[in-house]
Amino acid sequence: MRTLTMALILALGLGGGAVYLVQRSLRTEMLASGTADAIMYLPSPKIVKRFSLGFEGALADLYWIRTLQYYGRRALRPGHRFDWLKPLLDMVTELDPRFITAYRFGAVFLALAPPAGPGQPEAALALLDRGIERNPDEWRLILDKGAIYAWNMHDYETAARLFERASRHRRAPAWVADLAAGMYTKAGRRDAARRIWRDRYEHGENEYIRRRAAWHLDCLRALEEVERLHRLLSRYRRRSGRWPRSWDELIAVGLIARAPVDPRGYPYRLEPHTGRISLSEESPLVLPQL
Repeated sequence: MRTLTMALILALGLGGGAVYLVQRSLRTEMLASGTADAIMYLPSPKIVKRFSLGFEGALADLYWIRTLQYYGRRALRPGHRFDWLKPLLDMVTELDPRFITAYRFGAVFLALAPPAGPGQPEAALALLDRGIERNPDEWRLILDKGAIYAWNMHDYETAARLFERASRHRRAPAWVADLAAGMYTKAGRRDAARRIWRDRYEHGENEYIRRRAAWHLDCLRALEEVERLHRLLSRYRRRSGRWPRSWDELIAVGLIARAPVDPRGYPYRLEPHTGRISLSEESPLVLPQL
C-alpha cells in the first residue's frame, strides 16, 4: 500500500512538473517575442510532447481550456480575429488524438461566419477528417462533417451522403437516416430520398416510424404532383394568355380529367391571379422546402 501511494505521488509530481515546464517555456517565449498574450505563442506539438513526460492527456485538457477562453473572448465581437484558433485546436488534438469534444466543437467554432467565428469551413472539415481517421468508430464526427457541408457550405448532396454514411454505423440512432433523406430532398435527389423513406416504411422499428415514413413519401408525391400541375397551368396560360380561374377550365380543355387531390385525398388549391398551387389547409401534408 505504501509503495502504491508513493507511486501515485511520484506520478502526480511528474505530471505537475511537466505542466510547469511547458508553461515556463511558453512564458519565456512570450516575453522574448514581446507579446502580452501567452496564447499568442504556441510551440509545436512535438515540443510540448517532449516536455509532457507522458502526461499528454492532461496537457490536452489544459490547452482545450485555453482554446475555449480564446474563442469566448472573441466570438460575436466585430473586428476580432481568430488567427490562433486553428493552431490551438491542432495542439489539443495532436496531444490527445481521441479528444472527440475538441474535434466536434472545434469544427463548429472554425466554420462559424464572422463575428461568431473565423468562417473557415475548409479548416473545420480538415479537423474532422483527422478525427475520423484517428477515431473510425466515432459516427458523430461523420455527422458533424455532413452538417458543415449542409449549413456552412450549402452542399446538400454531399451532406446527404455523409449523413447516410453515418446512419449505417451500428451505434447511430435511427433519426440519422431521416436526416439523410431530408437532405437528399433538399438537394433535388428525390430518388435517393424516396429510397430511404421506403426502406424506413418497410423496415421501421415501430408503427410510429413507419407512419412517419409514409407521410414523407406522400409529401414527396405531393411535391411532384404540384410541379406537374404547374406545368399544365403554364401550358394553359401560353394558349389563353392568362392563368385558369379554376380547375374546371383545365378539365374543359382536356388538360386534366378531374379536380386534382393530394395523396391523402385533399383538393389542391389554385390561386387564379398567380397560378400558384398549394395544399389544402386541412391536409396533413407539407410540401418539402427546396
